[in-house]
Amino acid sequence: MNKRVFFYRKDLEYQELKTFLRNYQGVFSISLEKKLLAVDFKKPYLKTDLQKLREFFLEEFIMDFIGFYLPDNFEIEKLLITDFLNELNYGVYSISDLITNVCLNKRTDLKNSLKDYYYTLIGIENINTAIGFIENNFNASLASKKLFLHRNTLNYRLDNFIDKSGINIKSFKEGLAIYLLFRS
Repeated sequence: MNKRVFFYRKDLEYQELKTFLRNYQGVFSISLEKKLLAVDFKKPYLKTDLQKLREFFLEEFIMDFIGFYLPDNFEIEKLLITDFLNELNYGVYSISDLITNVCLNKRTDLKNSLKDYYYTLIGIENINTAIGFIENNFNASLASKKLFLHRNTLNYRLDNFIDKSGINIKSFKEGLAIYLLFRS
């Protein structure tokens, strides 16, 4: 649930999108940042809301875009993403979707930028704890034994990871993204 959503069009034509969004209920501000249309909403915006908006644009304007939302604390400047977005299919992506695509498309430059970003943001101790949790099949009891951590310490570090990154590593899809980022 984020208040900031990004739109990307491969042809960089944002006029119709900007005009529509200016009149769209709940939009706080619209700005163009590094070839991305950044839209701030007054209330949290869900992935399903973004998917419905994309479907509306396809039906009414016969226009498609790549929409994605990042955790509120994610610094978009850290990620030179616009070149990579040209390689993606049109659709709606979360940060874990973007990480998975970066890893599967073997974009080592972006992957290394993301790794550095998360090492700085979260810390190596919390990342190693998260990887250990994932490697132990998302089983907190088993992970705490193998990592020689008290169960409460493990849970504290996992919660800290989730709070700082905005990625819920307790879910398979988001945990897989982090695992691909740090272990492949």
